[in-house]
Amino acid sequence: MRLSSEDGKMEVTSRRSPSGQPIVARLLTGLMMVALVAWFIVELYPVLFLLNTSLKTDSEILNAPFALPTGLNFWNYVSVWAGEGANNRPMALYMRNSIVVTVGTLALLLAVSSLAGYALARGRFPGSAATQQTFLLCLAVPVHVLIIPVFFMMDRFGLRNDLLGLTLMYTTMGVPFTVLLMRAYFLSFPVEMEEAAQIDGCSRFGVFWRVVIPVSRNAIASMAIINVSWVWSELFFALVLMDRSEAQTMPLAVIAYAPKAMMGESTIGPQFAAMVSAALPLILVYFLFQQQITKGMTMGAIR
Repeated sequence: MRLSSEDGKMEVTSRRSPSGQPIVARLLTGLMMVALVAWFIVELYPVLFLLNTSLKTDSEILNAPFALPTGLNFWNYVSVWAGEGANNRPMALYMRNSIVVTVGTLALLLAVSSLAGYALARGRFPGSAATQQTFLLCLAVPVHVLIIPVFFMMDRFGLRNDLLGLTLMYTTMGVPFTVLLMRAYFLSFPVEMEEAAQIDGCSRFGVFWRVVIPVSRNAIASMAIINVSWVWSELFFALVLMDRSEAQTMPLAVIAYAPKAMMGESTIGPQFAAMVSAALPLILVYFLFQQQITKGMTMGAIR
């Protein structure tokens, strides 16, 4: 930067790089890129460590935990999916249970939350403000303090060790958060589109189903991705409510190897293979729907 004076006037000029961009701006851009690369490495390292360890034998894991495997040992995956360990049941059983619970929870959760969020955003009915405050209050209550009444309620209605009971439990847990987010999105939805549809003869539900839902698919996809991650990985309620192995989900299949590893049996490698098997579906979902996630996060930011 230099100062020059011509005819009594001060002029400030910035020193620029050969590309025409100010040096300070280029320096800040470079620092941001370094920070992003460092953050990417920090996030990627646990995934690579998990994959690397799942291809080792137990002796390699104990003697050189951070080294590369001497060979690709796929026996860990074979033993896990064949049911050698984890209560002697194949991983496909736990995978099926997790898929049933996750898909069922998302279907119920998105249906209920979309309708409730739209009603709170557009409807002016007695008790609407109290309903919204109730959802906010539910977010302030830690769900884990409800485990004892939930346990006895599920046991009384015969929903313990039942995938339907776990699905209803997860749906109830996710409703307050998802309803409030959907309400915030619907508040930013253009009212003119709804009014035009009503002029053309659509009912209120017709406007919601034929106009609002198709335009809101990116926001709904984002809500699905947000909820699928915690539903798929939830452990505490599944551990308490599902004590029969044929009704257990993927997180319970992973921890089924831990007690045997403590007793010295060869289950360390299979446990890492089970963790990779449990994490891979979520990683694939994020890669396949990353565009919808990005669009959904910015939907509603601009009216």
